[in-house]
Amino acid sequence: MHEATELARLIEALADVTQDRNEVTAWLQEPNEAFEGSTPLQVIERGESDRLWRMIYFLRSGDPS
Repeated sequence: MHEATELARLIEALADVTQDRNEVTAWLQEPNEAFEGSTPLQVIERGESDRLWRMIYFLRSGDPS
């Protein structure tokens, strides 16, 4: 149950940043250079959701790091 809650929170935070939930759904399934070619879903499956939270933090803060 915890994993479903965590995924829901991630999706909500990403939708808040992008303003488009459909865009988030597609993005989660696309290979991403920021994750060494893994999809964000693969990153989550490996238990590395902190990497997505870090990305969300930087997007919200406007910090390009």
